[in-house]
Amino acid sequence: MKSIRVTKYNPKNRDAKGLYTLVDEWTSISDVGKTYHGQIFTMEQYLETEEKYIRAVEVLMQKTRVNHLKLLDLENHSHETALNLSEGKTIPIILIKDLVKMILREEVWARLVAKNQFEIHFGWDYYMYFVGESLTDDIIEELRKIDGLYVEDVQSPHLD
Repeated sequence: MKSIRVTKYNPKNRDAKGLYTLVDEWTSISDVGKTYHGQIFTMEQYLETEEKYIRAVEVLMQKTRVNHLKLLDLENHSHETALNLSEGKTIPIILIKDLVKMILREEVWARLVAKNQFEIHFGWDYYMYFVGESLTDDIIEELRKIDGLYVEDVQSPHLD
Protein backbone atom coordinates (compact mmCIF):
# COMPACT_ATOMS: atom_id res chain seq x y z
CA MET A 1 0.00 0.00 0.00
CA LYS A 2 1.31 3.45 -0.96
CA SER A 3 1.99 5.87 1.91
CA ILE A 4 3.21 9.46 1.73
CA ARG A 5 3.96 12.11 4.31
CA VAL A 6 2.75 15.62 3.47
CA THR A 7 4.24 18.30 5.74
CA LYS A 8 5.63 21.80 6.04
CA TYR A 9 9.02 20.31 6.96
CA ASN A 10 11.72 20.52 4.29
CA PRO A 11 13.35 17.07 3.91
CA LYS A 12 16.73 18.81 3.45
CA ASN A 13 16.62 19.40 7.22
CA ARG A 14 16.45 15.68 8.10
CA ASP A 15 19.35 13.56 9.27
CA ALA A 16 20.26 10.10 7.96
CA LYS A 17 17.62 8.52 10.23
CA GLY A 18 14.92 10.86 8.93
CA LEU A 19 14.71 12.98 12.09
CA TYR A 20 14.04 16.67 11.60
CA THR A 21 17.11 18.60 12.75
CA LEU A 22 15.80 22.17 13.07
CA VAL A 23 14.77 22.53 16.69
CA ASP A 24 13.68 26.15 16.31
CA GLU A 25 10.46 25.26 14.45
CA TRP A 26 6.80 25.66 15.37
CA THR A 27 4.78 22.45 15.62
CA SER A 28 1.33 23.46 16.83
CA ILE A 29 -1.24 26.25 16.95
CA SER A 30 -0.22 26.67 20.59
CA ASP A 31 3.10 28.06 19.32
CA VAL A 32 1.45 31.22 17.97
CA GLY A 33 3.01 34.18 19.78
CA LYS A 34 6.30 32.39 20.48
CA THR A 35 9.62 33.31 18.88
CA TYR A 36 11.07 31.15 16.09
CA HIS A 37 14.06 32.07 13.95
CA GLY A 38 14.19 35.39 15.83
CA GLN A 39 10.62 36.32 14.82
CA ILE A 40 7.27 36.14 16.56
CA PHE A 41 5.18 33.34 15.01
CA THR A 42 1.84 34.93 14.10
CA MET A 43 -1.68 33.60 13.69
CA GLU A 44 -1.55 34.80 10.09
CA GLN A 45 1.49 32.57 9.45
CA TYR A 46 -0.23 29.65 11.16
CA LEU A 47 -3.42 30.08 9.09
CA GLU A 48 -1.39 30.27 5.87
CA THR A 49 0.19 26.88 6.60
CA GLU A 50 -3.07 25.37 7.81
CA GLU A 51 -4.72 26.36 4.53
CA LYS A 52 -2.01 24.49 2.59
CA TYR A 53 -2.74 21.28 4.51
CA ILE A 54 -6.45 21.71 3.85
CA ARG A 55 -5.70 22.29 0.17
CA ALA A 56 -3.73 19.02 0.08
CA VAL A 57 -6.73 17.12 1.48
CA GLU A 58 -9.00 18.81 -1.07
CA VAL A 59 -6.64 17.86 -3.92
CA LEU A 60 -6.68 14.22 -2.81
CA MET A 61 -10.47 14.17 -2.55
CA GLN A 62 -11.01 15.93 -5.88
CA LYS A 63 -8.53 13.79 -7.81
CA THR A 64 -10.08 10.57 -6.45
CA ARG A 65 -13.65 11.88 -6.83
CA VAL A 66 -14.38 11.23 -3.17
CA ASN A 67 -17.13 13.41 -1.69
CA HIS A 68 -17.19 12.18 1.92
CA LEU A 69 -14.88 10.67 4.52
CA LYS A 70 -15.59 8.41 7.49
CA LEU A 71 -14.25 9.18 10.98
CA LEU A 72 -12.42 6.31 12.65
CA ASP A 73 -10.60 6.17 16.00
CA LEU A 74 -12.18 9.50 16.96
CA GLU A 75 -10.80 11.34 19.97
CA ASN A 76 -12.80 14.49 20.68
CA HIS A 77 -11.04 17.01 22.95
CA SER A 78 -13.33 19.82 21.88
CA HIS A 79 -16.61 21.15 23.15
CA GLU A 80 -17.52 21.99 19.56
CA THR A 81 -20.83 20.44 18.62
CA ALA A 82 -21.46 22.06 15.23
CA LEU A 83 -20.17 19.03 13.31
CA ASN A 84 -21.79 16.56 15.75
CA LEU A 85 -18.78 14.24 15.51
CA SER A 86 -19.06 10.58 16.40
CA GLU A 87 -17.13 7.38 15.69
CA GLY A 88 -17.92 6.05 12.24
CA LYS A 89 -19.76 9.18 11.13
CA THR A 90 -19.54 10.13 7.47
CA ILE A 91 -18.49 13.73 6.87
CA PRO A 92 -19.43 15.34 3.53
CA ILE A 93 -16.80 17.23 1.56
CA ILE A 94 -18.46 20.56 2.38
CA LEU A 95 -17.50 20.06 6.08
CA ILE A 96 -14.06 18.51 5.57
CA LYS A 97 -12.30 21.88 5.75
CA ASP A 98 -13.75 22.52 9.21
CA LEU A 99 -12.90 19.01 10.35
CA VAL A 100 -9.28 19.20 9.15
CA LYS A 101 -8.92 22.56 10.94
CA MET A 102 -10.13 20.94 14.16
CA ILE A 103 -7.65 18.09 13.77
CA LEU A 104 -4.71 20.39 12.98
CA ARG A 105 -5.65 22.58 15.94
CA GLU A 106 -5.62 19.48 18.18
CA GLU A 107 -9.30 19.81 19.11
CA VAL A 108 -10.06 16.32 17.76
CA TRP A 109 -8.10 13.42 16.32
CA ALA A 110 -9.30 10.81 13.88
CA ARG A 111 -8.32 8.81 10.86
CA LEU A 112 -10.28 9.96 7.82
CA VAL A 113 -11.19 7.09 5.52
CA ALA A 114 -12.52 6.84 1.97
CA LYS A 115 -13.41 3.15 1.73
CA ASN A 116 -11.28 1.23 -0.77
CA GLN A 117 -9.56 4.48 -1.82
CA PHE A 118 -7.37 6.08 0.83
CA GLU A 119 -6.92 7.11 4.46
CA ILE A 120 -5.66 10.37 5.92
CA HIS A 121 -3.69 10.15 9.16
CA PHE A 122 -2.45 12.98 11.36
CA GLY A 123 0.50 12.85 13.71
CA TRP A 124 1.98 15.01 16.43
CA ASP A 125 3.96 18.08 15.43
CA TYR A 126 1.90 18.88 12.33
CA TYR A 127 2.47 15.67 10.38
CA MET A 128 -0.05 14.38 7.84
CA TYR A 129 -0.05 11.10 5.91
CA PHE A 130 -2.02 9.89 2.90
CA VAL A 131 -2.26 6.11 2.55
CA GLY A 132 -3.87 4.04 -0.19
CA GLU A 133 -3.62 2.45 -3.58
CA SER A 134 -5.36 5.43 -5.19
CA LEU A 135 -2.30 7.67 -4.60
CA THR A 136 -1.29 8.00 -8.23
CA ASP A 137 1.72 9.84 -9.61
CA ASP A 138 -0.71 12.47 -10.90
CA ILE A 139 -2.03 13.15 -7.38
CA ILE A 140 1.46 13.26 -5.91
CA GLU A 141 2.61 15.73 -8.56
CA GLU A 142 -0.41 17.94 -7.86
CA LEU A 143 0.40 17.88 -4.13
CA ARG A 144 4.00 18.85 -4.85
CA LYS A 145 2.71 22.01 -6.56
CA ILE A 146 1.43 23.34 -3.22
CA ASP A 147 4.15 25.84 -2.31
CA GLY A 148 5.49 25.27 1.20
CA LEU A 149 4.45 21.62 1.49
CA TYR A 150 6.75 18.64 0.97
CA VAL A 151 5.69 15.18 -0.14
CA GLU A 152 7.84 12.21 0.88
CA ASP A 153 7.50 8.45 0.50
CA VAL A 154 7.16 7.61 4.19
CA GLN A 155 4.97 4.99 5.83
CA SER A 156 2.33 6.31 8.20
CA PRO A 157 2.97 5.36 11.82
CA HIS A 158 -0.80 4.87 12.16
CA LEU A 159 -1.06 1.84 9.89
CA ASP A 160 -2.46 -1.25 11.62
